[in-house]
Amino acid sequence: MLQPVSSTFRRVVQHVNAIRFSGSSIPTSALGLLVTPGVPHDCSLSTASTPRKTYGSTRLLRPMSSSAVQHGVRGRPVNRIVKNLDPNYLDISDIIDLHGPNGVSVKFGTFRSRQLFYHFPLIPFPQGSKGFFYLHKRPGLPPGAGEIRFRVVDTGCTFHSAADLFAGGKDLLDHTGHRPWRIHMLQLYTTRAYDPIRRLLQSQGLISESQDCDAEQRVSAPTLKNMGRSVILDTISDAFVVQLPISTLRLAFIHDEYIVPPCMVSQDIYWRDKHQPGAIEGSKALWRLYKGFAVVRFELKKVLRTKEFHKVNEGDVVLVLRILELLDPLGPDGVPFNLSHGGELAQRAGLGRYWSMSLDRARKKGIITPSSLKILEDLYLGDSASPDTAGKMFPS
Repeated sequence: MLQPVSSTFRRVVQHVNAIRFSGSSIPTSALGLLVTPGVPHDCSLSTASTPRKTYGSTRLLRPMSSSAVQHGVRGRPVNRIVKNLDPNYLDISDIIDLHGPNGVSVKFGTFRSRQLFYHFPLIPFPQGSKGFFYLHKRPGLPPGAGEIRFRVVDTGCTFHSAADLFAGGKDLLDHTGHRPWRIHMLQLYTTRAYDPIRRLLQSQGLISESQDCDAEQRVSAPTLKNMGRSVILDTISDAFVVQLPISTLRLAFIHDEYIVPPCMVSQDIYWRDKHQPGAIEGSKALWRLYKGFAVVRFELKKVLRTKEFHKVNEGDVVLVLRILELLDPLGPDGVPFNLSHGGELAQRAGLGRYWSMSLDRARKKGIITPSSLKILEDLYLGDSASPDTAGKMFPS
């Protein structure tokens, strides 16, 4: 969300646990924030970072809790110039330091500087946010897919080139610590303040003229103007992070055919594990409701037992939501929750039934299109379906 910079900010750094990658409210935490520059302002600052585990080939860096902050730091924003977003042609001079007590003034290419903040409401970047801005995009995806990330590097280590630094670095995480901080490509087309990034990508040939025109046409609908507050799936098979239980799951989808603006996918999604009394030392609950963050993805499933689903017939193919990893596995009773190998399906409010959606309903909502349905069919129903699919986490 873009807002003018006010003359004075309240101290805003605090440990943010309530706002995560929940389906009920897809946070701006994962998305970059640019605002017009203003006068110096007074903010608190997170001062340390620690490494987090790797998802696929993407290495991530998570800022520590805001208990380690310094207060009352003032200073004029330092201008940083980003001349390159191509990870294949990096130079040491492309390293940018985003750490500071105020919003960081960033100039992309030769265009007007903008204030860049780590998280709304106007939280600055944590200490150690030093590295490269770069375009992260997987091949074969439709126009509008991809994102600008920030790769944090250790300039104090022994290295031979910028490429070595980049390869050994970690992508900066958003404030929740569960997804990379990013500016999604769709934001470059729906928010005027991101035009400098878009123009720099064009000047480097990272976006061709035809790709730029296609993307601009795809986001021309008025309903696509507020993409920044939503989790955006570049493809239907992507894994994403939610906070369970989910009261309302809202997602935006990029299909080959068109882009679906943020929409309500479903409500009341849960996951529980079942243990017989005494089966796990310290826990006597037969069913335990999981409350925390989880990595999930959409799949197709052929119904074999109708009693496990709601209003389905045997042999029906339905859309399901698979839980791949529990990010907060330790329960309030001190006993960890455990997923089966390959993950488990998300559940409805009623015990013993999985969450599912008919393909007809998924089509009407825009969750699946002919192209996305084919992707899911090839992954989970076709002869080419891989037995390793269930174990795949975030796309690299």
